[in-house]
Amino acid sequence: MPAFLRPRPGQLRTAHPFFKHWIPGLAAAYLAVMYALGGPGPEHFLLAGIALVLSVWNDDSRRLALIGLPYLLYALVYDSMRWYADYIRSPIIHVHEPYDFDLHWFGIHGLTPNEWLQRHTSAPLDLVCGLAYTPMFFIGESVLLSIYFIAKGKIRRAERFTWIFVISNFIGFAFYYLYPAAPPWYVSDHGFAVDLSVHASPAGAIRFDHLIGIPLMQGFYGKSADVFGAIPSLHVVYPFLALIYGWYLRRFRLIAAAYFLLVCFAAVYLNHHYLLDIFLGLAIALAVMAVVRAAFGAVEPRRAPAQEEEPDLAAART
Repeated sequence: MPAFLRPRPGQLRTAHPFFKHWIPGLAAAYLAVMYALGGPGPEHFLLAGIALVLSVWNDDSRRLALIGLPYLLYALVYDSMRWYADYIRSPIIHVHEPYDFDLHWFGIHGLTPNEWLQRHTSAPLDLVCGLAYTPMFFIGESVLLSIYFIAKGKIRRAERFTWIFVISNFIGFAFYYLYPAAPPWYVSDHGFAVDLSVHASPAGAIRFDHLIGIPLMQGFYGKSADVFGAIPSLHVVYPFLALIYGWYLRRFRLIAAAYFLLVCFAAVYLNHHYLLDIFLGLAIALAVMAVVRAAFGAVEPRRAPAQEEEPDLAAART
């Protein structure tokens, strides 16, 4: 077994109290709150378990925890929104405005791009877009890239990437309540009248479920924390940030660029987001990156052109 996978309980004695005391205490408090709210589900035990294992396993896992805990914090906040969304949301729900924006600027023969695409669906597109839009891919890409940075010793890049990921999400969550907006599937199914009793929907992604015979999208998007959280699109933020922070990896950048563009298309094709939502999501990501860079400087010193590739490749050529 590789050394980094072996439990080393003796190392815990010299670990920071944050890992020895705070993480176990916070995990216990989290599960207690879940019990008070009706009982934790498997996903809640999984979140607490991952935090505990990373914190106590060994020194290597604790280094990984510094990168992994922001993702867990993101998941915790997203899951919690179902309990307070209705109490903090602005009373003005925007249904017409996003629709009218896309219709005015990007309309196709009197239809929004979403409406036009719903009339031109196909099984191959349903499959490809559905795969791109599954959480295991658009979040998994970011998690795997973070792990790669750690494995290559790019700790500062990994920390910058994960915290910008989380901050962008939190700003996006705030917009959900400051400017609640209906997604295009809501207009397709319910018109322009505001109905707070409407449940979340997988929209066009349900076609992917029909193709694979598994209610994957229904299980995830059907349990979305907020129906009126269309602006901004955070789905496009994840692959965008992965593309930016992994750009120096030449073999990764082409795949990341193609995947980012596919997610942007899928967001519209599956009737989850307007083009406006995508533009605002990217604007938030860029703004967060700019502010963090101004506050903390560049993530790494500027590299020579010959070194702007994977370290292993650069070393092999010298």
